Amino acid sequence: MKQKIRVIISIVISAVLLGLAVVYCMAEWMPVDAQGWILWCVSAILSVSAIYRIANLAKILGDKDKE
Repeated sequence: MKQKIRVIISIVISAVLLGLAVVYCMAEWMPVDAQGWILWCVSAILSVSAIYRIANLAKILGDKDKE
């Protein structure tokens, strides 16, 4: 049970991180300078990694439910 709660909390934290990264990408669409593009690309990469982490955690949670 404790492990299940930990996985759910990790999913929520990853979802919040994904939301923040997506909002930043939308707000700073088409940056003007190089620093802006670097930050935008880092935010996009962070979004993709958050999606990947949520998928893996959901898979772990599904495996825990079957047990």
